[in-house]
Amino acid sequence: YKATPGYKPKVIPSAMCGICLKGKEANRKGKPEALIHCSQCENSGHPSCLDMSEELVRVIQTYRWQCMECKTCTVCQQPHHEDEMMFCDKCDRGYHTFCVGMDLIPTGHWICDVCGKNFTAPRKKGGAKTPKKSKSAQKGPM
Repeated sequence: YKATPGYKPKVIPSAMCGICLKGKEANRKGKPEALIHCSQCENSGHPSCLDMSEELVRVIQTYRWQCMECKTCTVCQQPHHEDEMMFCDKCDRGYHTFCVGMDLIPTGHWICDVCGKNFTAPRKKGGAKTPKKSKSAQKGPM
């Protein structure tokens, strides 16, 4: 993943989780849990309510993370074409399929090129990354 140098995530002491409607004192399981906050709007949530792993939470606190309502494509910076937007399983950044040379959203896990380059776990041939289509295999304009 790519961290934004010097970035500090928002701190909103009175924030409420948009899913369970509770604050940092208690998540939906009744346990204290810090909330994460969208860098673009006032949306906040408990990582557990958003089904985020501890590793993903650490990563999204290193850059200007966007909630699902604000998510834009990392490549073109546009929010449109939500049905063709996919999210990296390592950093949660959004990418349009057509901005990264793919025809369809892959099934299962997908890791963006930025995270794939920094992925340190041992890889088998073929890896977990979805292969990009060659230029000749891509669809032309419709």
